[in-house]
This record gives sequence, structure tokens and C-alpha cells, in this order.
Amino acid sequence: MRQITKRAAVLAAAFAVAATGGTAAASAQRAGREPGDCVAVPGADCGTVRVPLVRSRPELGTTTVAYAVIRHRDASRPAKGTFTVNPGGPGDSALVYAPGYAATFAGLLKDHDLLIVEPRGVNRSDPANCGAGLPLPATRDGFVRMIGACGTALGERRRAYTSAEIADDIDAVRARLGIPRLDLLGESYGTYLMTVYAQRHPDRVRSAVLSSAYPLAFDLWARPNVRAANRAVRLLCERSGGACDGDRVLRDVSRLAGRLKARPLRYTPEGGGPARDLDDTSLAAIVYGAASGAPEDIGDLPAMVRTALSGDTRMLVEAAGKAGPMSGSALRRNEEQEFNVAHAAAVMCNDYPTLWDRKAPVRTRLRQYAAGRAALPERTFWPFGKVAWTSAISDQGDACIRWPDRDAPAQPTNGPFPDVPVLVVSGDLDPNTPTESGRLAARQFRRATVVEVPNVGHVAEREPSGCAAGIESAFVRDLRPGDLSCLAAVPPVPVRS
Repeated sequence: MRQITKRAAVLAAAFAVAATGGTAAASAQRAGREPGDCVAVPGADCGTVRVPLVRSRPELGTTTVAYAVIRHRDASRPAKGTFTVNPGGPGDSALVYAPGYAATFAGLLKDHDLLIVEPRGVNRSDPANCGAGLPLPATRDGFVRMIGACGTALGERRRAYTSAEIADDIDAVRARLGIPRLDLLGESYGTYLMTVYAQRHPDRVRSAVLSSAYPLAFDLWARPNVRAANRAVRLLCERSGGACDGDRVLRDVSRLAGRLKARPLRYTPEGGGPARDLDDTSLAAIVYGAASGAPEDIGDLPAMVRTALSGDTRMLVEAAGKAGPMSGSALRRNEEQEFNVAHAAAVMCNDYPTLWDRKAPVRTRLRQYAAGRAALPERTFWPFGKVAWTSAISDQGDACIRWPDRDAPAQPTNGPFPDVPVLVVSGDLDPNTPTESGRLAARQFRRATVVEVPNVGHVAEREPSGCAAGIESAFVRDLRPGDLSCLAAVPPVPVRS
């Protein structure tokens, strides 16, 4: 759940990349491709398939879907299986992360092939364009209007970008390559996508690993997320050796939110651009993003809040300058990441649950949303207000309230789902896709195991020891989690004093 781009910076930091581009370029040339046509991983084969733009409407034409297969290293024997990955988003490029996946799952690649399918509408798969891009608007209202305008600009093509269509694209590639069954590995939004794949193609699934998972039916008010943010702060301080007290930090956050609501700070985003307001919604986005991002971000949180309350707002403004939170949304820009806003908006607004009647006109939706939020207890969203928190996360709340399609079919949230082994992995400091949501995702399957990784936020594979990635690799290989003893050695996050 994702922040429109769920985790660009997370994977970039997690993967401390592997293979050199020279070897991959030579391989591409030997295969008759120009250098750069394939991914920078030795032994990779790339290709494309043409698929219907909207399978129920053949008159709309076709689109291209790109993919890469990274072959197992032990060429003396056939591959034991094929695992396929998706890094999330929606809107993230899967192919961009191929070198990172090859490094992170190097052990599994000894005898398993890796299939990476670029989501339609992103990067090498006919990129979608609606005129929207990064950086996003400075206010929540501007962001919501941008999403609505994007849907209008896409026109009939907007129904092409759904998790169901992407899942069917993955299966089209699987069929082209003659792979009987896949081991699914989804991260963040990728867990939603892989669940949809399992729902639509149950006979083609051998197992599933869902890292930083959430269920198909989730809470658009983001109540599990605020509970998880509070829990993350308390766990951080419990493990800090006395460097902070969680309850005190949360009380300080509440005080600072009140001050910023009454008198927002003006700041300039990193890299320049017009000045923005840093209000209570911005603070909620910063706290949410800190626990979702790199470990040092949440480790800086107690000092950032304490110094801001004492009148020194440098750390706070620095955090805002890096994250560029809207007074209503917190999307980070990553220059190395191929991210497509049009794809993200369409998938989000086509698939996710809504807090209003999809078939109603916008004026009615706005009234329904306002009435629903007014009925929520303010205390539920402490240490923030309910308006601040429900406006802080880009893919929740009212993000899609102006989406123009009133008659599109909704993504089913019920099964049936395949009766296969499933591993759900959650970081215990993650408010983005918290363990609470991971357990709900696990309940969609009969044979699911939940593993919580301590001292890790969003996407546990970023943990540098390789513990989480090793557990996941063992699960794909043996269909059981195996030895979890490495979890006890994951170190606590350092807290800045």
C-alpha cells in the first residue's frame, strides 16, 4: 500500500547491486539484440508479447509487454522451477530491478529461473501517458484533481491498466515460455498483484511469497497504518537502550502536529521549486514515510520531533525537503526509478476499494466521503488528526474520488484462491503494509505462514544480512519457511540522540 510508488528508494538501498552491464551487453549482442535491449544481468534473455489492450474489448487493439528470463546458473541440469517477481508500485518498473533481484536471490538462481514481466503501461511495456508526472502537486486537493484529470486524459484506455490485465499478461508470458507453474514473489503492491494472479490462474501457481502484504479488501481510512506507525515508534524506543521513550515521542508528535496545523512552516523541496507548506498532514506523511523508508529515517524521528518543538526546525525541514510531502500526500521521487504516474493512478482507481459509490457523480461522492470521515472517532488517528492522516497517504482516502469511470467493473476481493503454500513476510516497523495487514492477506489462503522480521520497515528483503531473502528462498525451494534463527540477529535501528 504503497504511496503510489511503493518503494523505489527501498529496493535501491536494499539491493547494493550486482552484475556489471558489460557482460549483459555482450550477451545481448550475441543474441542479436542491441546493447541495452535486455537487463544488466548475465544469462538474461529478453522478449516481448503482444496482448489485447483490454481483453473484453478487442476493438481497442493491442499493447506490448516486455519480459526478461534470468536463467539458472547450473546449466548441467534443468531448472527446478521458475519464480516470478514484481516490485510493487503500482507504477514501478520490474525490469529496472533485475540486477538487484539477481543479487538478492543469487542462491535460488543456482537451480531456479527468474521471470520478470514488465507491467503494461510502464517503461518498456508501452508506457502510459496522461500528462501527469513527478513531482506531484503541493496540496492534497491538487493531487486528487490531477488523478481525476489523468483518468479523463486516458479515456477508454484507462480500463487497460488493472491488476487483472497485468496478471493475465504474466500468464501470457508464462504460456509463451512453456512454464507449467510459477512460484510467485510479490513485494508491496506486488503482493496484491500476485494475489490477483493466484485468483485468476490458480492451476498455474506452485507457491507464493508475499512480502509487505495487504489483502485485496483493505481499509481505505488507513486505520491499521496509524496503529502500526504508533507501534513502530514504541518498538524503536524499546530497543534503543534508553535513547528514547516511545510514548513520549508520540506525545511530542501530537504536540508538533497541533502547532503545524495552526501555523504551517514554509520550506523549499530538495532540488528547488516553489515553496511549500509543512502542516500537520505533511508531518503525518513524513512520519509514515520515515518508518516505511531507510532505517536511519525512523531512527532520526525522535530527535527531529524534539528539536522542532524546541524551536530548531532544521531536521524537520530537511526531512520535508527530501520527501516533498504534500499537505496531503507523500510521494518520493527516485531518479534511478522508472515510475509511471498514469499507470499507478489507473491501477489504484480501477482496482482498490472506495469509500463512496463508484457509480455516483463526483458531487455525491464528495458528500459521501465527507460524511464517512466525519463519523470517524478523532482518537482513532492519534497522534494525528483524522483529516491529516487520511490525507497523508497518496493511495488511500479520497485519492480516486474524481476518477471519471463510473461503470468499470470492480476487482473481486473474494476467492477462490489456490490451495498452495504461501509465505507472508512483514517488517515489524512497517506502517505502510503492517503485519496486521499481512495477517489479513494470509487469511485469504488456506496454507499461509506469517513471518515477522524485527527491526525492519517496508519490504524486509532490504535487511542487509540477507535473513529475510534467505527465508523466502528456502520457502520457494522447499515449500516451508525452514530455519528462522537468523531473525534474532537482525540488529535494532540506531536512534539519533
